[in-house]
Amino acid sequence: MAIFASRYERKLPIDDTEAISCEIATVEEVDGHTEYLLRVQRGNSCWNVLHRYNDFNKLHQSLRISGIDLPLPGKRIFGNMRPDFIAERKEALQVYINTILMNPILASSLPAKRFVDPESYSQSFHDHALQNALLCLRNDTVWALGATMGAIGWRLRKHYFKVTTKPPEKSSNKLVKSGSQTQQSKHFASGSNGGSHSISIDAGSVDPNAEMVAEWLEYGPDKYVEEKEMNGVLKSLMGLQHPHIESIVLAANTENGCLFIRKFHKHGTLKDVLCMATPKNPFLSKYGNPKGRTALSMKQVATYGKQILDALIFLHSKGYAYGHLHSGNIVIVDDCVKLLDVENHLLGVPAFYRPFFVQHSKIHAIETIDVYCFGHVLFEMAMGYPLQESVVRQITECPEALKSLLESILSKEACKAGLPTLDQLMGHRFFTQYATESASSAEKPHFKLSLNAKELLRQAAVKSENRLRDEQKSVKNQKRIVRVQELMSSEEEKRKSKQKAKLEHKQSKLKQQGSLQASNGRLSLVAATAVASTSAAAVGGSGGGGVGLSTADSFNRSDSTPEEPPILAGHKTHTTIGGQTARQELPSSSSGAVGASVERQTSTPNMASEDAEAGEDDEPTRSALLESICKFNRGSLRKVRSND
Repeated sequence: MAIFASRYERKLPIDDTEAISCEIATVEEVDGHTEYLLRVQRGNSCWNVLHRYNDFNKLHQSLRISGIDLPLPGKRIFGNMRPDFIAERKEALQVYINTILMNPILASSLPAKRFVDPESYSQSFHDHALQNALLCLRNDTVWALGATMGAIGWRLRKHYFKVTTKPPEKSSNKLVKSGSQTQQSKHFASGSNGGSHSISIDAGSVDPNAEMVAEWLEYGPDKYVEEKEMNGVLKSLMGLQHPHIESIVLAANTENGCLFIRKFHKHGTLKDVLCMATPKNPFLSKYGNPKGRTALSMKQVATYGKQILDALIFLHSKGYAYGHLHSGNIVIVDDCVKLLDVENHLLGVPAFYRPFFVQHSKIHAIETIDVYCFGHVLFEMAMGYPLQESVVRQITECPEALKSLLESILSKEACKAGLPTLDQLMGHRFFTQYATESASSAEKPHFKLSLNAKELLRQAAVKSENRLRDEQKSVKNQKRIVRVQELMSSEEEKRKSKQKAKLEHKQSKLKQQGSLQASNGRLSLVAATAVASTSAAAVGGSGGGGVGLSTADSFNRSDSTPEEPPILAGHKTHTTIGGQTARQELPSSSSGAVGASVERQTSTPNMASEDAEAGEDDEPTRSALLESICKFNRGSLRKVRSND
């Protein structure tokens, strides 16, 4: 067939639940448009991706189906190459991608994964699933693969198809069972063709009015059971019977994954009931931003919780771990819980709540994981909305017994000290107070595993626990590095702010010093003017051949050049030096002529920045010295001959 011609490049299994961080490192201009360099990190792996603004816009259009309001910056036609605009858009796009990756619903979607990791998620998962599903059912005489049901689940590598029963073949060479034999017995057919192995139940033992669904799922990173041993464990899962576990109609496996056929419930899972969603709608539209939410009564919470614990205790008693409990894997049929996807532990796919319990090193055993996931399911049933954190901060509006039960599982102290066992949870007073006894079912629990299968499952559980511990250590080290970086950045910010405050304080001091110098200069100028006018009046009134000074000859000048002005003869000066006043009488000049009286203020030199702080203490001395220099008049000094 032509459909099998296309090859699917199988790589090492990737944990799709592992957290991804993205940082827009730089902005580049390529061929006249702007491209943003994204540095993406998942665990210890790091790579770079280039995206234009149009790529962000396409991602935004793909995620609009979720109904979540995302802060994508608007498009700009003119001025979109300006540096300031590019810097603002870079910050806005960083906020946008952080909002997506911090939302569990959006971060697990295929458009978001392809945006940050196009190399790992660029291939067509649907075509690959269709090829393998057709391969599994190619020689099956009962079931025929129908149309795809779309992305109704949260897993990227799980696909849902409708299935129908094939009409009986008319052939005289084949033996046909009677109707009574078909209704009363289960017939297991095991065979292989093209690398596929299938185990199925006769269609006659299935309700003819029931809608069936085929689920194809790839192997995950924790798949440690070899293909040659897989067939025997699948056969044991086919024989699993429990009133609170949904039975498997067909199980088929290839080297890439497994195909399972089971009954499809039209009213949906427990998550569909809590979110009031239509089961066949896409996952993003159902749970991204639900239009309504509802919570269950305490009686329902206790009854359903007790039934879930009953199924989990039964599986663990048989040496099989569930490990994938969440509200999307639970259906309610006539007030009776039924768990789905019991085969996920065998396939090694990551759990729904793995991003939460990977943050706590005490949660690594297979039973502890089921206990932790049970706490999240119990919280969602009681509150009507899921817990968005790994631990619960505060529990309100619920009975004290339920609060005590939830805190024993989801509180920060419980996750550090250790969680209770499944048997301890079953004996909690919440179930004795609120749970009702369910009607006894005619179906008796049955699950038989061979010793070899139990040993294989035990070894697989140990390996998966070791991988979880390694990942928890990596997460812990990453958190430590982030705390150190935040501490260093905070210390650096403190140092910078301290230096900035010190610089501003020094600049303010310099400004105050400059204003003080200017005011002192103005005061000295006024004083010098007064002294000059007084001296002029004294000289003019003495009558000793003195001549009165005109307005044009007597002026004040402020200059920084060391130019010597004429000094009035016979003028007494008071010079203040070092805080002491010296009185001096200056002799008259030999010429007898009185020049123009010039009072001059010598400007003070600028002070260096390192002497600014010490300048305040010497300010009175410096001001007195300035004033004495300004008042000093050399006009009355007597000229002395050199031979004298």
